[in-house]
Amino acid sequence: MKKILISIFILSVSSFYLTAQENDFQSWHSMFLKKKINKTTDFNLKAGVRFRENSSLFAKKFIDLRCKKDLNKRISVSLGYRYINSCNREFILLKQNRFYFDLNYKNKFSKRLSYSIRNRWQNQTSIYKYERVFRQKFSLEYNVRKTKITPYCAVEYFSNSFDQINKLRSTIALSYPISKDIDIDFAYRMQNEFLVNNPQTIFIFESKISYSLK
Repeated sequence: MKKILISIFILSVSSFYLTAQENDFQSWHSMFLKKKINKTTDFNLKAGVRFRENSSLFAKKFIDLRCKKDLNKRISVSLGYRYINSCNREFILLKQNRFYFDLNYKNKFSKRLSYSIRNRWQNQTSIYKYERVFRQKFSLEYNVRKTKITPYCAVEYFSNSFDQINKLRSTIALSYPISKDIDIDFAYRMQNEFLVNNPQTIFIFESKISYSLK
């Protein structure tokens, strides 16, 4: 764990000083539906669309289905599937299938500051290739006194089948409840690629609306 945290820190710092071969601005938009099955299990549906090339061209759209089970107050597991339609930089249309398993842990540093760690084992297939990826995401969330706005931040690294970190995402965001059942989130994200041909640094604006079904 210590080595992983040191690697993430080095990559985070390096990303601000190293100039990638290509930069891009993208916008990601999604809708998230959550249905509570019982006290410990919920079912989630997420649909999203993404735009690239300064948010002027279609990049991908997806449907994501996930079932989450709380093992106790701090640990949960998830099993999910995502169907993806994407258009790469060569304007080739791809259909991809993603299967993943999550192991999640959450806790609090204090009454208002909480943290979470998500470990994801992911397999993704298309007609052209098969990818196996391990992802680990560290998140911090702060409950601001006397306001409904919740700021949070996250760092996530992607490790390929050779146990090499080849992607890093850094995110800052705000969440606001419109009503008891509806939340909106706005985020700014920077994504850096490593150890790939034509690596990109991507700056991302993200919006998400979440709805809890009764």
